[in-house]
Amino acid sequence: MKTLTGFLALAFLSTAHSAELKLPRDGWVSWEVPATENAPAWCCWGPGQTGQAPPTTCRLDHRQGFGIGGGHREATTDTVKVYTHLTAGQVDRLQVLAAACPVETKSPIQALDPVAGDDSARWLMGRITQDGAARRSTGEDAMAALAMHRGDLARDALAKFARHDSHQDIRKSATLWLAMLRGAEGADITSSVMFNDKEAEVRKHAAMAMAQTRSPHAAADLIRQGNIDKVGDVRAQAWFWLAQTGAPDAEQAITAALRKDADDHVREQAIFALSQLPEDRATRALVAAAEDRSLSREQRKRAVFWLAQSESASAQAYLEKVLARATVN
Repeated sequence: MKTLTGFLALAFLSTAHSAELKLPRDGWVSWEVPATENAPAWCCWGPGQTGQAPPTTCRLDHRQGFGIGGGHREATTDTVKVYTHLTAGQVDRLQVLAAACPVETKSPIQALDPVAGDDSARWLMGRITQDGAARRSTGEDAMAALAMHRGDLARDALAKFARHDSHQDIRKSATLWLAMLRGAEGADITSSVMFNDKEAEVRKHAAMAMAQTRSPHAAADLIRQGNIDKVGDVRAQAWFWLAQTGAPDAEQAITAALRKDADDHVREQAIFALSQLPEDRATRALVAAAEDRSLSREQRKRAVFWLAQSESASAQAYLEKVLARATVN
């Protein structure tokens, strides 16, 4: 009897094959589709380019960095273009960019007749469910492109990939792009992966993804994972990502874990997490840990170590006081 994952894979493949796009055997082809709400205007910018300066041209034949840079991080787009390159009928390059992003290729780009967003999504699903080298080559790019597509079909496919796919890399990829690009719905699905995936590596990855969202419950989810996950390394990483969010209650939650978690590794990483808070808060939290005689000597030494790595004036002032006391004694 086939597993649920098997049925889902078959359903994905069947759906994808029902929407074959008429692609050339060789060369570049592109098509334009509606973008998900608040989709980032992915394009190319030069180093340090900020403000209202126009993007640079993306050279699609080269594997360069695409994305948002400098003062353009809040730019959004209503439409995106999917660019794909084929050699002997095989897709070997795939990229999604804002429709207005200027591009350059060595050979002409063939523009397809209007392509429905759902048909494009089905085609991308087929790229993701390929096996072996084909998936490794373009699967991640296809997942990012799928996440940029507007509509329920794309969202539901991402959710199924994140929750049920048998491949760990696909679950991790889908979770990341849901968190990054699909707003509140994506954050909710990411949360479910944090607490329900069977593999620790995926739960850790989901915590990282959650920390990138603007979800109002991101901090609460990270605190919950740090308190209840059965694997120490997952708990430790949850505290790290909580600190990265700068949530107001991060110090209290991390310090509580430092005192009560039974795993030495988690306690050590909790001290490191305190060092990842915004600068002034990190210093205050680490000083408090260094002065807390309910902690072990090793834990207090670790707090001092991370204070020594800080460039903040208050951290250096505290260390000078510690050295002065040691000299007197």
